[in-house]
Amino acid sequence: MNLSPRQLKIFVSLAHSLNFSQTARAFCVTQPTMSKLIREIEAELGTRLFARTTRSVTLTREGQALLAVASRVSNEFEQGLTELAEVARSHTQRLSIAALPTLAAMLLPEPIRALREEAPKAFIRVHDVFNDTALDLLRSRKVDLALTGLDVMHKDLAYEEIMRERFVLLAPRGDARLAGLREWSVPALSALPLVAMPHGTSTRRFVETAFLRTGVPFRPAMELHNLESIGRFVGAGCGFSLLPLSGAELVMNGTLAIRALRGAPQRVIGIATRREADLPLLAGKVMEAVRRLARSRQRRSAG
Repeated sequence: MNLSPRQLKIFVSLAHSLNFSQTARAFCVTQPTMSKLIREIEAELGTRLFARTTRSVTLTREGQALLAVASRVSNEFEQGLTELAEVARSHTQRLSIAALPTLAAMLLPEPIRALREEAPKAFIRVHDVFNDTALDLLRSRKVDLALTGLDVMHKDLAYEEIMRERFVLLAPRGDARLAGLREWSVPALSALPLVAMPHGTSTRRFVETAFLRTGVPFRPAMELHNLESIGRFVGAGCGFSLLPLSGAELVMNGTLAIRALRGAPQRVIGIATRREADLPLLAGKVMEAVRRLARSRQRRSAG
């Protein structure tokens, strides 16, 4: 038997979707090509895997029996490739990092520039993604470390706090409602038209938690996925936004003002790694540079 990993993935994908068109799109082939590929797989296995009519696609009894084995073999192959890539990174000049977009912009450019000067042939990949995705990439061994905005309490991960940053109010410059707003007051803030990050982001979860601690539900007037979009809408007078300082600074322009509020909550920023993992040499150098930059930023913020 001579089935390729791609053929196994095609069989498993079609077995779950039972939709030739959908599976063909997923593998970037035409539907006739997908039908041909399935016939080739069936010929190699010597059995029919799918029963197909003009209205439906179903797994045959033989297909159902083979699905569990094919799924396991396909998963083990993917896991093997991931582990192989991890070992290769630890012995070559390759580094992969996941970070919240604000942390990627705030803490990584300077260390990466310095690392590129020291090791010009190094291949460095940065995934600027939301918190949950960053941790998923770390757990699946696709990245060597993650910069996150939440205190990670998981047995499989090690977490090192490197700094804290306060939440601020991003506002339209010159807005009269800023005049008497000096403290973090949930009732006062909830009265404003707030522009929020979407559900699933660490910023949204943090703000929601801060509001709920006072018994006030967080009900924003708008939700936007992109920080740049939030800055544009706030600058146009559509509302205000509660953001970590780095996020507000990232979109700052002449139409916006950042208001620091007394008593505002702070988010923890840290480096997450897999426990007992052998980190590449490049990862250690970036981590040390990020620690120094975070300490310097923390001192400036405190001052």
